[in-house]
Amino acid sequence: MFGRDKAVVKSEKSQSNEKRSGYANVHNFLGFSKGYNFILWFIFAGALFGFSLARLQYLDVNGIFCGSTPGASHAAPSECYYYQTFDRYKIGIRLHLYTIIPASLLVVLQFTPIIRYKAILFHRMTGYVVVLLATIANVGALMIARHAFGGGVEVQAWVGLLAIMTMVGLFLAYYNIKRLQIDQHRAWMLRTWFYFASIITLRIVMIIAAQILTAAGDYWTVQDCAKLLDIFHSSEALTKLYPSCSALINGADMSAVTLVHVNFNGTGAELMSAMNASFGMAGWIALTLHAVGVEVFLHLTPQETRRLRQLSYKRQLEAGHKNPGNSGLVPQEDFSTAKHASSSSDGFRKEANSPL
Repeated sequence: MFGRDKAVVKSEKSQSNEKRSGYANVHNFLGFSKGYNFILWFIFAGALFGFSLARLQYLDVNGIFCGSTPGASHAAPSECYYYQTFDRYKIGIRLHLYTIIPASLLVVLQFTPIIRYKAILFHRMTGYVVVLLATIANVGALMIARHAFGGGVEVQAWVGLLAIMTMVGLFLAYYNIKRLQIDQHRAWMLRTWFYFASIITLRIVMIIAAQILTAAGDYWTVQDCAKLLDIFHSSEALTKLYPSCSALINGADMSAVTLVHVNFNGTGAELMSAMNASFGMAGWIALTLHAVGVEVFLHLTPQETRRLRQLSYKRQLEAGHKNPGNSGLVPQEDFSTAKHASSSSDGFRKEANSPL
């Protein structure tokens, strides 16, 4: 009896060890020496990769992004009115989509440790490509900001701030790696892509906010009649629901506007109104959450920062820098008596030991 129980316990332990071994094999294969960093990478990098992969189809701007197939994934109602009508917005949306989607996919590889250890040249070359693509993507975003999701002042301010934050982050990441300040390169690349990834959280917040505004029932937005006509495709249907748009139809006022009720579950026009009403606010909330979140993450991984600071000292010393360990934009530290930690306790594989 007891022998059988012991056998069962041993069997369960064996299965548990096999599962742990399989999990360890996966995160070790990807370059993580501890499982929790693999989990964080899987959550955050996986979310960005999945989001970007799902939007690869948007590279077909006319066929899918601005398509009208019922039930298909495409742009929000009337968003493509400007993208298909005016050259500035035609160019802007293509610059943005053709660059930010590939950049978001490539950057996941940049944050995968095994790539940095086994394919350092690929990591460097891909890094240059990502910086270039992200820069062009910001140019495209600024070009379309005036009419993106209503183009309100709060939306334009959010797009402008996000562009500034990510460009500053990319510049500081580039500057620090050129100065062999690896710890700050890591920190600024993490910040930059956490800022970019706020667009994912934005979608979640926007949907929740739109539902709340719909439930309130007393929210309205001002919309261009030309955009509404792009939704209804019928001047009769448009003027029946929105009589003030008659000025557009009879040519008296080509810039006529009207009030549209916020209703996430209503007509295409009301759905557009709901998304426009909540988009800017959602952008600010998402960007704030990501800006704070990445600082918390960096604060919780001081051992990795310290390890890379020591590695920076080693590389700068070998390169003949005047003040090794402090060549980048980093608080000054005296390395003359410092001892290099031989291992990393926060879950990343250690590099070659420094000569200290």
